[in-house]
Amino acid sequence: MFKNILLVYSEKLTEQHISAVESIKGLISKVGIKNKLINVRDLEFKHFADRDLVITAGGDGTVIRTAHYIEDVPLLGINSEPEYSEGALTSLKDDEIDSLSEILLGNYNVLDKERAVAIKNGHVIKERAINEIYIGTEVQFATSRYVLKYRGNEEEQRSSGVLVATAGGSSAWYRSAGGKPFNHEKGKLAFLVREPYFGNLYQPTLLSGEILPGESIFFEGKKYGGGIVAIDSNKAYGFNNGDNLEVRISNKPLHVLTKK
Repeated sequence: MFKNILLVYSEKLTEQHISAVESIKGLISKVGIKNKLINVRDLEFKHFADRDLVITAGGDGTVIRTAHYIEDVPLLGINSEPEYSEGALTSLKDDEIDSLSEILLGNYNVLDKERAVAIKNGHVIKERAINEIYIGTEVQFATSRYVLKYRGNEEEQRSSGVLVATAGGSSAWYRSAGGKPFNHEKGKLAFLVREPYFGNLYQPTLLSGEILPGESIFFEGKKYGGGIVAIDSNKAYGFNNGDNLEVRISNKPLHVLTKK
């Protein structure tokens, strides 16, 4: 049985959300497990020390923001308002909170979800992506400029940016951009170049592909300002001329609890 739970809730102030948070808190306390309640906007890495389970109450955004602080602790996401969040990353809906008691007593399954890690100029970016990593410009109508290196081939490209997606993220932005969704059983990442530019100087061919365990995709920045690498559309870092970036599968998957 779990001994120390962190319950992370979103900033929503609706009656339905507040009621869900109170119900979750009540169930945890009823089972007799030590716990701490915290708003997602106040999260710090120190809050995850000695926890053996993290529960989120909110939507997919709350799961994403919380997961960026997690290394090995399992996570259970609860969608407090299914009418307003897809709940693609959550395991329970607000009307399933009663089943939390069984999960807390050990009746659950674990799904390991791949995450992507980015290494910029030799330094690991601490947030691991649960959905996707975007390499491009901060202003979407500007042109992204970079050299893409993949499986021994490389070419300079102009585009609307590149998405490197996990299985979980393959049904989100990646699919909207034209990518084909895939499941976690594939154990891979996939990349997609958005709106590549073709002209006399550029005839790109490295437009999509898989990134398997042990493989990486590399980028060299060619834009003089305005370039970024964004983790799950939540955290962004500068990526400009002379910067180098490596993206690969993280060796720290996200351990997601689901009900049996």
